[in-house]
Formats: sequence, C-alpha cells, structure tokens
Amino acid sequence: MQKYFGFIGGFITVSAFVPQVIRTLRTRHTRDLSLAMVGLLTLSGVVWLVYGVVINDWPVILTNIGMVVLNCTLAGAKLRYG
Repeated sequence: MQKYFGFIGGFITVSAFVPQVIRTLRTRHTRDLSLAMVGLLTLSGVVWLVYGVVINDWPVILTNIGMVVLNCTLAGAKLRYG
C-alpha cells in the first residue's frame, strides 16, 4: 500500500514540471530560468535516482528519471535559446 503513495507522489511531482517545460519549448523564453538552479535540480535527481536503484525503490527511481529528463530538457532549452 505504501508504494502506491510513492507512485502517486512521484507522478504529481513530475507532472508539476511538465507545464513549465511545455511553455519553455513553445515560447523559447528562458531568460528567467536559472541554469544553476536547473543544474542543481538535475544533480539532485541523479543522486536520488542512484539512491533509488541502490535500495530498489521503483517510485524513487521512476520519479527521478522523470525529473532528470525534464530538467535536462529545461537546461538544453536554456543553453539553446539563451
């Protein structure tokens, strides 16, 4: 039962970033995005992902795969569009 809460919480966490990524890709407006913040969020996602793999916790693994992908997308947009 507790894993379901992990999956639900992870889904909500990743979903919260999707509108920002979509807006950034549509508008190509990245001036207000901090590359340092996105970089730190990506790094923290990688660390949490490794942790999830070590303890074999799928909610942690899947949530952080999603977060790393979305944050890398934002970082790529920031580098591409300035």
